Amino acid sequence: MNDQAIQHLLYLMKDEYLRYEQLPDETFMAMYAMNPVEALSVYFQESVDVHMYWEWCDAGGTGEQAMQYKREDPHMTLIQAIERVEEEMYARR
Repeated sequence: MNDQAIQHLLYLMKDEYLRYEQLPDETFMAMYAMNPVEALSVYFQESVDVHMYWEWCDAGGTGEQAMQYKREDPHMTLIQAIERVEEEMYARR
């Protein structure tokens, strides 16, 4: 196997996980209360650092919004979620 085949397999496995084995809402919210950076990393299946978390908070992001967005689009990234929170915040003004 080459690196490209491995990357493709990992992408397919992540896609399958996001469709059928998403982190339960209760588990996510418990994690979010304890360590929101880790919770967002696990929930969005990407590396989230404290700066990205601050960006999420500055945009007005909450755990409830993260769950809503992931239900609507299991493949949404945290950056996309931040952009959506910002769009919704500006739409309310």
